[in-house]
Amino acid sequence: MLKPLTLTLSLILFFSCQNRDPETVFSIEKINALQKRIDTVENDSNFFYLKQIDSVLTDNPSYPDSLKAENSFLIGMDYKQKGKIDSASVYFHDAIGLVHNSLENKRQSFYFLETYNTYFERGLYGDCLTTIEKFRSLLDTVNNNKHFRSIIWALHWEKEVNLKLGNWNKAEKNTESQLKIAKRKDTLSIPYAAIALAEIKYHHLNDKKGAFKLLDEILKNEKKLSLSSKNQLFEEAGILQYYEGNFDSALSNYLMSLKIAKLDSQLYDKISNLADAYNNIGEVYMDLNNNSLSRAYLDSTKFLGFNNLDYRIQKDLLRYELRLAALTDKSMVRAYEVLDSINSYQDKMYAKRMQSQLLDLTKAIKKEKQLLQEKQQSELQNVKLANRILLLSISIGLLALVGYFLYQRKNFIVDRQQLQNQQRLLRSQMNPHFTFNTLYAIQNELKAQPEEAGKHLLTFSRLLRLTLENSTQNYVELEKELEALQKYLDLQRLRHPNLFTYEIVFEENSTKDELLFIPPMLLQPFVENSIEHGFLGIDYPGKITVKLRMQKSFLHCTIEDNGRGISPKMQEFKKSHSIRLISDFILKVTKQKLTIQNKQEMNPDSTGTMVTFLIPFKRTEND
Repeated sequence: MLKPLTLTLSLILFFSCQNRDPETVFSIEKINALQKRIDTVENDSNFFYLKQIDSVLTDNPSYPDSLKAENSFLIGMDYKQKGKIDSASVYFHDAIGLVHNSLENKRQSFYFLETYNTYFERGLYGDCLTTIEKFRSLLDTVNNNKHFRSIIWALHWEKEVNLKLGNWNKAEKNTESQLKIAKRKDTLSIPYAAIALAEIKYHHLNDKKGAFKLLDEILKNEKKLSLSSKNQLFEEAGILQYYEGNFDSALSNYLMSLKIAKLDSQLYDKISNLADAYNNIGEVYMDLNNNSLSRAYLDSTKFLGFNNLDYRIQKDLLRYELRLAALTDKSMVRAYEVLDSINSYQDKMYAKRMQSQLLDLTKAIKKEKQLLQEKQQSELQNVKLANRILLLSISIGLLALVGYFLYQRKNFIVDRQQLQNQQRLLRSQMNPHFTFNTLYAIQNELKAQPEEAGKHLLTFSRLLRLTLENSTQNYVELEKELEALQKYLDLQRLRHPNLFTYEIVFEENSTKDELLFIPPMLLQPFVENSIEHGFLGIDYPGKITVKLRMQKSFLHCTIEDNGRGISPKMQEFKKSHSIRLISDFILKVTKQKLTIQNKQEMNPDSTGTMVTFLIPFKRTEND
């Protein structure tokens, strides 16, 4: 037997097919009730029925705009839940276009919120500002004292856009207005506005005194603030003091933040707040050379349960653990243990991502089967009510669903293969042979040159951190990727003193200062081959040169060395797993092959190898 909602909407479809007046079939009140049920009850067939209602509303101008706006909003939400942000933004835009003169209820404010969010996520900041302008024009016709939270929303949205566009002074004015309203009407919003304003002053306007003065003024009235607000403000004050190098002041603020987090039993996400405080205190104690207390606070973080912490806090904890090990354990035993923890952590993160992908596929299959069953049941009921045209339409719909399912399954297989390839590249980049040989070389320097050994250990720690961060992203900043490559080469020079030198060159039409994002882990395997194979047995100084230049929508990359070149016995290196993975990726993305040549083939007086390929890039993370 069909569910009441399904049966009712099926009747709408039948009468629509019989060319009857929809207003005689369904009243405004009934459509409104159906929209409310669809909004509160999650069902895979909702989209099908919403589109049918949309068709009825479009064909009959007499229905009120409020019904049409709500239906467009619900369709947009369905698209958003499916990850189709472009389609969602179209329907959200339609929804706000049907709101006239003033906001009739809080629901309409959410139309603007979702419209803004989808535009912001896609990087369409001009459309964001247009949405904000219309939202404000509607607020001008209502009681602003009653709708002050809507005004705060608009100021917050405009501040976010101005930050993205680099309009620091405008962002400051937006946040000052937001804080002013919060002080009068909404004390719970004070810490968010105050912290945002302090960060704008400190990081973007170089007004550090103004940032600290603002936080001090807010904290002077701490008796009027909630415990949650105090926790956030003291933590922010500690962070800014830490940036300034005022470790004692930073520690004092962090300790206050920790004290408040322990006191407030109602504090949202108490474990995360405690963990942040413990981590911050542990870090500042390292800078104060009190490693025993640093260890105690980091252990307190671990006592909360590593698996209970979110990804950001886990990453910070591992980074502090490695730094503390480098400062306290000269035998390197602790450093090895932390390194094992980082490797284990990476494996768990990749396994978690893979499991999430498989779970999404399982849910998709289950939903598709459920939708298929509902369609089949609907067909059986509509055989007595509809004509053969309706039956044919349903059959076509079923074929479309099957095609959609097959398409989604194919995309999942491709995504899983890319994820596996990324994991293999990471393992080939940070192989145990390089890792432990580098640590051994650092250990050998501990007695003779302890200061230099410490510098090399910090370089190694930074390389591990960059590798950990870059390996979990599809695109990373070019500057970070080159920093990781430089630190890798510096550690290789430590292992092989006087064997080679290197340089990284940006040619005329390129600029190192331009913000670009490229896929990670593309350069290091070729540099490693030059060191491990090209310079093997040479009796002259080796040199590695990495050249980058802009070429239309790609970066043209050349990696060359003056080593032995590729002899017939070394042809197998071209077939190495990491080289093959990179070659396949480059060919798929750029439609151009990666080339590896002996320089002697181009010039008999030259030695070594030259690798050339194109690298795709983005100018923002949202492209």
